[in-house]
Amino acid sequence: MNSDWRSRYEKAMEVARQAGQFALKHFDADVAVEWKQDRSPVTLADRGAEEILRTGLLGAFPADGFLGEESGATPGESGYRWIIDPIDGTRSFVRGVRIWATLCGLEYKGELIAGVTYLPALNQTY
Repeated sequence: MNSDWRSRYEKAMEVARQAGQFALKHFDADVAVEWKQDRSPVTLADRGAEEILRTGLLGAFPADGFLGEESGATPGESGYRWIIDPIDGTRSFVRGVRIWATLCGLEYKGELIAGVTYLPALNQTY
């Protein structure tokens, strides 16, 4: 594996776990739900987990782009772009169903090259 790709993949694994653990603290805890224009739910756990991902990934790779479900797109200069869903399955999350995940994808020059799926409530990483 290319060393640039490897360092990003390893950071993605680390930060996805941090963000997922943050969200897990709010899971099944009667967290307040807001509704976006597309009628999908969002919570402070979504926003906080995305901020952990953004800060961790762009702190390590400041020239990379970032596309977050909650915060939108930030262009980069490196050719790499992070594609993030801090809580995939927010509807399950707010209902107390343990099947939800923190998703972190990596794109290089328009090609998806890596992805991390972390299911905190099940303690599984793919």
